[in-house]
Amino acid sequence: MKRRRLAPAVNAGSMADIAFLLLIFFLVATQIANDKGIPIILPEYYDGPPGPMPANNVLSILINADDELLVEKKLAPKEEVKQRVKDFVLNKEKIKDRPSIPTKAVISIQNDKATSYEAYIDIYSQIQAAYKDMRNDLSLARHHLKFDELALSDKKEIAAAIPMKISEADPF
Repeated sequence: MKRRRLAPAVNAGSMADIAFLLLIFFLVATQIANDKGIPIILPEYYDGPPGPMPANNVLSILINADDELLVEKKLAPKEEVKQRVKDFVLNKEKIKDRPSIPTKAVISIQNDKATSYEAYIDIYSQIQAAYKDMRNDLSLARHHLKFDELALSDKKEIAAAIPMKISEADPF
């Protein structure tokens, strides 16, 4: 009589442990790409037509396809944007073709379709840095603290005095 041999069996008891260890290894060893972006709070959605805006309240910044910067239709280096924004918004010299108070100032930024992302982000960051400096200066003058160190109610007061109004036009 022939004896039937049993087929050899693979012990799968430790397979779950091995799969778990491999999963942990890949989770630890893999880097997850962080998205980069601009942290801003978007305004409320408005579906109506834009209201009238006096030309003297708008600082026009254009970035062309070669990443060259035009501020008020004049070629300008990137390093000057921060100071130009501060000078425009605060208007300490009371120049007539600039806003009379900071709450009326609007920064208009427009780019070409071929403008590099880095150039756009660099200019946008310069504008944000200008507003941060202006708010810090006002905060130090009124409360003797930096803007980031203020209580929420005081931050709202400073932000209302120097609101960051940036208009982003469609690329040309």
